[in-house]
Amino acid sequence: MAVSASPTPQPRLELNVPDLDLTIGMKLDVEGNPELCAAIRAMLPLKSLFGHVVISGDGIWLPSRLVYFGKPVMVTRTIGSVYLNAPGQSICMTYGAITETAVVNEFAHVEDDSLAALKSVGDAVWRRTVTDPVRRSVLGILREAKD
Repeated sequence: MAVSASPTPQPRLELNVPDLDLTIGMKLDVEGNPELCAAIRAMLPLKSLFGHVVISGDGIWLPSRLVYFGKPVMVTRTIGSVYLNAPGQSICMTYGAITETAVVNEFAHVEDDSLAALKSVGDAVWRRTVTDPVRRSVLGILREAKD
């Protein structure tokens, strides 16, 4: 009787937001965008402050130190998309409606059970960095998940 090997688990990232006591799980798309996934993993952990888009909808971003000139794998973003904005050197996440149609270089997707946490983080970043009269930073720590 042949013993089947168990499938290799899909690599994951975790985004911890200490101020909100939230962690967001993400699945890396190592098959669809291997070069960018490798570049992202090589620069981890990333400790950075969130920003929020102002015009294009419900999106948040973390500035990074990644300079990436590799081949982009452009797709239409959806809620939960995690992608690189190469010119801005930022890791971006979509948590709701987007008002622009530009395709993005997606390398991961937020896990279904973390979508509510992503929305909570997006709403908090919007309030704290855009609408509140006194701005308060929101820290995010992106790292490889330990399964």
